[in-house]
Formats: sequence, structure tokens, C-alpha cells
Amino acid sequence: MLISLLLMIALLLIAGALLIWQASIIFSLDINGGKLRVRRGDPPMNFEHAARDVVRRYGIEKGRLTATRTSKGLKLRTSPSVPKEAHAELQTALQRVKVGRKRRKKRR
Repeated sequence: MLISLLLMIALLLIAGALLIWQASIIFSLDINGGKLRVRRGDPPMNFEHAARDVVRRYGIEKGRLTATRTSKGLKLRTSPSVPKEAHAELQTALQRVKVGRKRRKKRR
């Protein structure tokens, strides 16, 4: 009985960790056949254009780009098929994105 209780608590902790991790994902893009497709979320247009340009210049045929929120800001995770140079360019494009900041109201 004690073992089953510990097992249930462990499973609940794992499920909680997965939920928190999934909530930190801002957006996800798939690259298939050299074309970008939004898989999850709503990426900013300027990042999407930069990603299309990088995919075209480096000739990336397949892969995935995932932007997650961390305590230090946004971080980009890429699949292993994306070259390191392309990853660096995409990360710098992502740093220019302002996500989750409230806009100030205009004064009249």
C-alpha cells in the first residue's frame, strides 16, 4: 500500500512537471520541405520572416523551432538538423521579439 501511494505521488509530480514545461512554450514552428508551418502558438511576424529567410539561405529541409520562456527571457530550441550558424541567427532574431510585455496606453 505504501509503495502504491509513493508511485501515485511520483506520477503526479511528473505530470505536474510536464504541465509546467508545456506552459512555458511560446510558439513552435515546423520546417518541412524547406517551408515553415506554425505548429503551436502565434509567432511574431518579424521572427517568422527572419526564420523563412534563414531556412532559405541555409537550405534547411526538415526541422523544428521551439521558443520557450525562461527566467532570463526567451530561448530557442532547434532540432539537430538545423545548423549551429542558423541557430545563432534565429536566436538573435528571437531576442529582438517583445513577447508578453504590456503596451502602454496612449495619452490623449
